[in-house]
Amino acid sequence: MAQRSIRQDSLELVLLHGTRVKARHDCEEYILSGRTVRHLTAAGLDGEMIAAATKVRAIVDAAGNVVTCYHQRKGRSRPFRSNSCLRNTKYM
Repeated sequence: MAQRSIRQDSLELVLLHGTRVKARHDCEEYILSGRTVRHLTAAGLDGEMIAAATKVRAIVDAAGNVVTCYHQRKGRSRPFRSNSCLRNTKYM
């Protein structure tokens, strides 16, 4: 968290209210969906904190430990899918 300048409250918000998506190696990725952001905003949470948390992703292992957290890359709002049909395609 310190290396990537992710605040504790942003990570906690993602872990408490985030949507779980299957990740690699029996882990799960937590992200804040647009619907959740609307509900949190309507509930009166700080808008700046919500905005910061929408950019944070967290990977949690099967035991519930945070493996890593990172900022969402620009242009990628959905979790990475490794079953792309273009993978391992050779171009001539």
